[in-house]
Amino acid sequence: MRQLLVMLLLLLAAPGVATAAEGLHSCSTAVDGTSATGRCEGRGTFRLLASCADGTTVDSSWLSISNGTGRTRIRCRSTATNAWIEQR
Repeated sequence: MRQLLVMLLLLLAAPGVATAAEGLHSCSTAVDGTSATGRCEGRGTFRLLASCADGTTVDSSWLSISNGTGRTRIRCRSTATNAWIEQR
C-alpha cells in the first residue's frame, strides 16, 4: 500500500503535467431584438453567427483570444432568432 501511495505522489509531482484546461470554454450567446452577442473564455479563435427572422444569416469576423475573454456583437436587419459560436 505504501508503494502505491509513493508512486501516486511521484506521478502528481511530475514536471510538465498540464493542469490548466486549454482551448475555449464557458462560451455563451444571447439574442435581444436585432442584435446577438457572444463570448468565450480561454485560448483560441471563434466567431459569432446568428440567424435572422427574414431568413438571412449574419456572422462576425474571427476573434482570437489568449488566456482571456473575448466578446463580439452582430446585428440582423430583422429580429435575431438564434445565435451560436463557431470555433476554429
